[in-house]
Amino acid sequence: MKSINGSTHRRVTDIPNAQASNTMNSTTGPALVANYLSFSFDATPVLDNVNFTVNRGEFVALVGPNGSGKSTLIRILVGLLRASSGTVEVLGCEPRMLRERWRIGYVPQRPALTGDLPATVEEVIQAGRLARRGWWKTFRQADHDAVDHALAAVALTDLRKRPVTQLSGGEQQRVMIAKALAGEPDLLVLDEPIAGVDKEAQRQFRDSVVHLVAHHQATVLLVSHELGAVAADLDRVIVLKRSVIFDGTPAELTSRGVSLGIHHDDLPLWLEDLEVPGAT
Repeated sequence: MKSINGSTHRRVTDIPNAQASNTMNSTTGPALVANYLSFSFDATPVLDNVNFTVNRGEFVALVGPNGSGKSTLIRILVGLLRASSGTVEVLGCEPRMLRERWRIGYVPQRPALTGDLPATVEEVIQAGRLARRGWWKTFRQADHDAVDHALAAVALTDLRKRPVTQLSGGEQQRVMIAKALAGEPDLLVLDEPIAGVDKEAQRQFRDSVVHLVAHHQATVLLVSHELGAVAADLDRVIVLKRSVIFDGTPAELTSRGVSLGIHHDDLPLWLEDLEVPGAT
């Protein structure tokens, strides 16, 4: 497959042991591997021969127009859906076979908080830390520090004792981001995490994600229509329109006149027009 600037990227099959999901050590190798991944709802194709690799410690943005298959791909990567064909590996194994689930931090596009959840903001975020260390173990200072950092990262410190039922939808989304951050996962998957969030909260979100990558060697896959807050920190951008039509650095993409700081209302417009000669 060719990138948008004409350079050739390696397919997953060019990477040694790319399909050795049963034998690969889950602490080594790529963080994510999609190998000829396809998916259909009934007879409607959603993904078609998706191929890409995300290495450990990379900060990668996944973008595409509405209906391009981004959220479906994310749900396959975290084990919520099964691909119709092809293979996927997450941290060295098939997603549903990963035993240490805390190693994946996943924030869906809409908060999964019920209206009658009897918990405070702090308690929900602590649950993300418990997933890492086990509910039966006593919280230590490092755990409290991680929760405090996660609260600060999404500007919720002053609301830590507030019941989540009293929060707005946007605030509940920030709680879910903080819950994922508190677990200090090896792989953080974020589906439109900052849609509608103000600039200061975006800055704090950016600082926290960059810290997670730099100090914990985490891998981050971000789906977003608003890349302005993190554009300077991205290692790669993957453009999806049912299949991968571009996989390269932000500089390669901006060399085509694309600004990664485009507002979310405008971003799908240039993505709709983005075509790669020879792409299938």
